[in-house]
Amino acid sequence: MSEEIHIPTVLIADDDPNLRFLLSDMLQRAGFDVLVAEDGSALLQIAQEQLPDIILVDLMLPGVDGYEAIRQLRNDTRTAHLPIIIVTARTNPADVVIGFDTGADDYVTKPFNEAELIARIRSLLRRTTQRPVRNPLTGLPGNSLIVEELRYRLQRGESFVLLYIDLNDFKAFNDSYGFARGDQAIRLLAQICEQAQQHFSMHPTFLGHIGGDDFVMLCPTTIAADVARWIVEQYEQSAVKLYDEIDRARGFLICHDRAGNLRHIPIATIAIGGVSSTPNTTVDELSRAAAAMKHAAKAFGVSAIYIDNVRLR
Repeated sequence: MSEEIHIPTVLIADDDPNLRFLLSDMLQRAGFDVLVAEDGSALLQIAQEQLPDIILVDLMLPGVDGYEAIRQLRNDTRTAHLPIIIVTARTNPADVVIGFDTGADDYVTKPFNEAELIARIRSLLRRTTQRPVRNPLTGLPGNSLIVEELRYRLQRGESFVLLYIDLNDFKAFNDSYGFARGDQAIRLLAQICEQAQQHFSMHPTFLGHIGGDDFVMLCPTTIAADVARWIVEQYEQSAVKLYDEIDRARGFLICHDRAGNLRHIPIATIAIGGVSSTPNTTVDELSRAAAAMKHAAKAFGVSAIYIDNVRLR
């Protein structure tokens, strides 16, 4: 049986009905399927429900403007990976820079050249399929989107804590039970972190998956400690089910370290390090400081939370 050919779908978001018609006709003639939205709210709803392959967005949308729509798309795990092209009449470089900082991938100015716009769409689609921006195991935003979100919050001067979340002795778990169960542990942690977002849904949090068993969450400073405690408690309660009965009854795994020494490793423990944002800090400085806090938390050998050089659990 031959494979079904996938026809890419383009979502157009523009409040000008004439331009929507022009773009729709042009893209359909070029072989694309087309969806249209006339404002930012419709853009978000259609993108979340129908998951187009690429989005063309005008910055001057009514209601939720293009900047905020792009930001919300990047913060939603369902749409964070979608490539976005700004189509705008604004030619001020500052507007374009803000669009890129918010999460856009490319831009064209109105009036646009038809052949150029189609070429940009096809090029971006090719690049996106070659370079995934979501983690393939969990579907969460990967490193590039994490960096974009950090830059955005730092540029806005937001007060937040970068939480760096890591399973303790994950290699020993993997070696004992195999990579398939290791993937189960990673997916469980991802689910618990997503549940934490829902539990604290009144606050603007961001969740990303660096890779392996490493995750990050960006939380307002006022709730960071509570979020971290919630994740630790939920993981400890849920993760014991991933262990064999003999290990659960014993309360630890028996493993050999790289030097051949026998070790007793406590089960279902997790480390969370955190660092608060400060004025004029950079993404690199913040991420290195969070990594240092995470390593400090892991040194306790049990579930621990270590934020801004203070152990909270």
